[in-house]
Amino acid sequence: HSFFITNTLQQQSRSGESLLIDVENYQYNLDFALRLDAWVFQTSLPFIANRSGELDGLIDDWHDFFGLPEGKRTEFPQEQLQIEYIVDGETKYSQSDSSDGIGDIAVQAGYFPSAQTGYFVGIELPTGSESDFSGNEAVDIALWMTNEWEVDPEITTYGLLGISLPGDGGALEGLLEDYILVAQLGLEYRFDDAIKGLAQLDYHSQSVSNSDLKAFGNSLQLQLGLSFENLIENHRLDLFFSEDIQVRSAPDISFGLRLAQDF
Repeated sequence: HSFFITNTLQQQSRSGESLLIDVENYQYNLDFALRLDAWVFQTSLPFIANRSGELDGLIDDWHDFFGLPEGKRTEFPQEQLQIEYIVDGETKYSQSDSSDGIGDIAVQAGYFPSAQTGYFVGIELPTGSESDFSGNEAVDIALWMTNEWEVDPEITTYGLLGISLPGDGGALEGLLEDYILVAQLGLEYRFDDAIKGLAQLDYHSQSVSNSDLKAFGNSLQLQLGLSFENLIENHRLDLFFSEDIQVRSAPDISFGLRLAQDF
């Protein structure tokens, strides 16, 4: 079970493009995974909701406390929902009302030739709906590989390299790049047998073709988290949050919680 809350406010204008994103997004994923020898199979069933910024005040206090950049958050009223993307006077995407619905179901398969290296293929099915802003009504495909290196019994580093092939559908049909490169680099520190901490950098290349806006360009995020193994028998709890290191290239902040059970 995974639950994410993402809060962002971005306003950008450049070269005939205008973008406003002021939204609080909630996502719940129910995941099932099966391991058979060197193979791993997984499916993810998401539920997505877009709401006004119930946490706007808390996010502002968070940025003030840690001295983090806020962009234009102070220039807009709190607790509103407004998403709009305009190109040369034509509205490509617009949403001002709350929405929710089943998102795009994802399935993936992975092969591990060794304990450290894995190769994956994933497909996202068009089960979401453009009308309730929960999917792009197209098939998305991704290919990636992972690797991890044990520095010592307490420290492990890991990485990911991949390519995403977004389906050409939904409100941004004809605007997305044919492919998006993704990368990840992380460090995991084991405090003891039950608690681990992690720091992780996430990158992706430009997502919208011929756009000069930072929100659609190269993106870099930092994630920090704690993992509690065997919090309850056969259960693991992960807590984490992310910040946009490259400001305005990603959501302002995301909070995540994951509870996993082994059978």
